[in-house]
Amino acid sequence: MFLSDASAWDLTALLNAANAKASLPERHLWLIRLLEWLRHGELSSSEDLSSTPTPILRLKHLLGVLERHPEHHARVGALLQMFWQSIDSAALLADFGFAPRMDLWGEIGRRLRARVLPPTPATNNLAELFGLLFPRAEDAVWLRALDDATLAKLGAYLYPTTVPEPQAKHAWKLPFLDAFMFLGSAVHAAAFSPALRERMSPELLSEAPFRQLARVAEQVRQHIENCSDEALLLQTVQYMRALLDTCRHCAQSVHAHLESHGVSVNVVFEVNQLLERTHRMDALLNCAISPAPGRDVVTLLVELVQTADERRSVRALLSRHYSLLARKVAERSAETGEQYITRNRHEYRRMLRAAWGGGAVLAGTTLMKFALTALGLSAFWDGFWAGVNYATSFVLVQLMHFTVATKQPAMTAPAIAAKLQDLSHDESIENFVDEVAHLIRSQAAGVLGNVTMVIPLVLAAQWGAQAVWGAPLIGHEPATHVLKSLTL
Repeated sequence: MFLSDASAWDLTALLNAANAKASLPERHLWLIRLLEWLRHGELSSSEDLSSTPTPILRLKHLLGVLERHPEHHARVGALLQMFWQSIDSAALLADFGFAPRMDLWGEIGRRLRARVLPPTPATNNLAELFGLLFPRAEDAVWLRALDDATLAKLGAYLYPTTVPEPQAKHAWKLPFLDAFMFLGSAVHAAAFSPALRERMSPELLSEAPFRQLARVAEQVRQHIENCSDEALLLQTVQYMRALLDTCRHCAQSVHAHLESHGVSVNVVFEVNQLLERTHRMDALLNCAISPAPGRDVVTLLVELVQTADERRSVRALLSRHYSLLARKVAERSAETGEQYITRNRHEYRRMLRAAWGGGAVLAGTTLMKFALTALGLSAFWDGFWAGVNYATSFVLVQLMHFTVATKQPAMTAPAIAAKLQDLSHDESIENFVDEVAHLIRSQAAGVLGNVTMVIPLVLAAQWGAQAVWGAPLIGHEPATHVLKSLTL
């Protein structure tokens, strides 16, 4: 493996430009250029290396150059050491990917501002700098492909070493532990906000898992920092994982309240933020207690890169949360649609009676429609009163618990779709087939009831008007026009 002359010259110039005494923005710009060099340089090879991503090959070449040239090694090491001393890396681990305020529209505004106002390298917040360091979703691919040997070499540069004893052994864990504490406090605060607290299941909250969260997180931190008994540490970590799992169940119980009392997109957004924070705490815990943390740190880094890509898209945010809203509306329609599916003779007779009632209302609606047309109103008022006529009729049908056959599919379709969620068993397939048969029977009852009531009532009104006034309510010409306007 070797680099082209131009790429080698670029790397040499880049390494010569490494300066630990440069200003903070200049140091950050140097890191950004280094990662750009890893991504975009041209690699030539005398053998087939297509299975290894180019950035990995270039990273190995970079590490080899640093090993062979002590002056470059010292210069880059000093710059990276200064970088870790001046940057707030806990902000990346604790805050990145989460809305600073639990509000969907606030997050949308932040993403729109990020599109208009470019980020700056003049910051000591690693969460703000991260998008400049890893601006592409493809970065996750080569990061995931890092092998253990390369990770071990890379760790010598990435972990700060100028930390006084006795913390030197666990110095690199301090930002992870800080972030773990910050996230615990954020989950605790979110759970006690009125929007979530009043909607969570009281049974699940009986053991106060959120109250314990900050206390147990502090215990985990102390055990790791003090290098205390390994068994005690694992016991505390196990209890923390059980606590996080209970907190997730409490947060998910909010959805049951939403199904009963109505869906709120902002509440769903807050629940998702809380759940994602608990999953981030799990990932940080893996990094802090793992005997070989390199792979866990890379896994977390890959998740952060994917999160960075998602945070650039306003469409992805809206799609994610409004798809859940649409799902909840469909589920509610499915529950309502169950009422329009008959499964026995009693329900069939009830559907038939409801269809007769709907047919009676539709007969009146039809006659009123022709009466309004006969008034010869202007187009606006004709449309206005026609709308009032139909709206009044359908509200009356709803209040009287009648049914209109043409409106049934809008309610029964989600109910049928709900039966399609799990067809992995023969019993589920048979239940779906039975449900379709029940649906067809119910729809037939709706059509039959409407038609057998509308036709006699309209004919009776026509004959009654003929007997009383000597002319039907709807004359020959308008009836002929209506018939000719109807087509398949």
